[in-house]
Amino acid sequence: MVPTMLLRDDRFAVAALRQLWRGLLLCAALVLMQAAAQASERKVLVLYSLGSDASSAWQSLLRKGMTAELSQHSPASIPAIFEERFDAVRVGDEQALSSMAPYLRAKYAGIKFDAIIAENYVAGRFLNEHPDLFPGVPRHYINHGRIGWKPRDGIGYQVQADFTRTIGIIPQVAPQVKRVIVIGDSTERMQESVRAVRDAASAHQHRLAFEYWDNLTYAEMFHQAARLPSDSAIFLMPIYHDRTGERRRPVDIARQLVATTQAPIFTNWEAIVVPGVVGGYVVSGERIGHAIADLLMQHQPDIAGIPGYLFDYGAIQRFHLQNIPPTAQYLYRPQSVLEQYWWQILTGLTLIVLQGLLISALVFSLRSRRQTLRALNEERDQLEARVAQRTLELMAANTKLEQQATTDPLTGIGNRRRMTEQINKELERSRRFKHPLSLLMVDIDHFKNVNDIYGHEAGDRAIVAISHALASGMRSIDMASRFGGEEFVLLMPETEIDVAGAAAERLRSDIAALRIAGDNSEEIRLTISIGVASSDPSGTMDSASSLLSRADKALYQAKHEGRDRVVSC
Repeated sequence: MVPTMLLRDDRFAVAALRQLWRGLLLCAALVLMQAAAQASERKVLVLYSLGSDASSAWQSLLRKGMTAELSQHSPASIPAIFEERFDAVRVGDEQALSSMAPYLRAKYAGIKFDAIIAENYVAGRFLNEHPDLFPGVPRHYINHGRIGWKPRDGIGYQVQADFTRTIGIIPQVAPQVKRVIVIGDSTERMQESVRAVRDAASAHQHRLAFEYWDNLTYAEMFHQAARLPSDSAIFLMPIYHDRTGERRRPVDIARQLVATTQAPIFTNWEAIVVPGVVGGYVVSGERIGHAIADLLMQHQPDIAGIPGYLFDYGAIQRFHLQNIPPTAQYLYRPQSVLEQYWWQILTGLTLIVLQGLLISALVFSLRSRRQTLRALNEERDQLEARVAQRTLELMAANTKLEQQATTDPLTGIGNRRRMTEQINKELERSRRFKHPLSLLMVDIDHFKNVNDIYGHEAGDRAIVAISHALASGMRSIDMASRFGGEEFVLLMPETEIDVAGAAAERLRSDIAALRIAGDNSEEIRLTISIGVASSDPSGTMDSASSLLSRADKALYQAKHEGRDRVVSC
């Protein structure tokens, strides 16, 4: 009797072990499959020129087109998309380009991209000027905005500028127009388009007079537009600044022109077609968004289909336009109440039906109501706690990433990117309040000898000691940063050049008295050379690059005159 029972227990144990082993094998297979799927997922970096969806009408159109195209594919087939924005509309082209390269290197150091897509001229220019960034990754330049230009390290997808159609549509739909005002700006990129417009306009010179406004202030532009006669038309290109350098979004310029002038406004850019702007033969932001989605999915984009005829329905009625091309699309066309609110009505009826069903269900489930509400409250509390925890983790990660991106890892002071941003801020504040601003560029004399004689560890200690001496020897409103290697930059707001020169002399003396311990108990003595430059807010407007350049020239002169000295310019 006992041996039979023991044998039966052994059989049960063996069966249980087999089931456990099968479960472990299944879990291992699932983990391996998931890891393989993640490893094989494509990663694509997309660089945008014009900022966030909220700040740029063009970017909103791109997002709309990309979303529509990608929604036609299964989520599993869509690659991992990493997006960065230069925000050139808000800060300007040069400022947007100045610190992006080190930022991208730091942020994506551990990611291997399968492709990079640059949209519009700022992103295209940046990517083309940095061939060493993400080497070996295929590059795609879409809508790069330069006529006849081809990238040297990738594939260019540029919409062919057909200004023959762009200009030709004006006399076709508005035969009463005798004078066309072409509004552009003085940038090299825009002047390429202005020259193309002049070539296309030559075919209409017998019936149309063309006038080019590409070097006006905004005030002059709006003042002259308000005085245009009824037989005039405006052709508005996407401009971002006037003669003085003041920056505005093209869509804001278009809205003010609509409120100012009685002349019809034509354009070649979809983002400018706001209510009151006629439109014309335009480059479609939505279709460029479709093209970017095609590149993301490794499909050939339809570049030829990007431009097309687009008109504001209200402007057509206002200016009595005729001969509209049959392929044209219309914006802001009024709808009947039923057409306009059809989905709202259907949604409302559906909600009423659902509410009726819900009330009926609640009547039959009153007994379990308290238990259900308790479970829902507990789930809500847990969800809020998880959201709060994830929010704190994300804030901490973002703070750490920002600190890493703007701090020199060796010395703990600011790096080149942080200093460049601070210079731009202080220059703006200097111009606004008419305060002087000085900048010191510092270089350690004969630093290569320190590395060669005492070793790189001693060199690092020397850099750390000098950075601390520079930072501690300045005011609380000043800022010190390591600009690269043995070079430092000190920013002194509200400081005239004489005061900055005196401060530089004091710092030079402090460093000369500094002693650095070597590896073999020897003392290392160092000297520094300093170039001082100052920005006068009442004089020529400085930029960060020009201020740094002048300080660098003064530093070079100090080196040339024998080092261990201060030179101001």
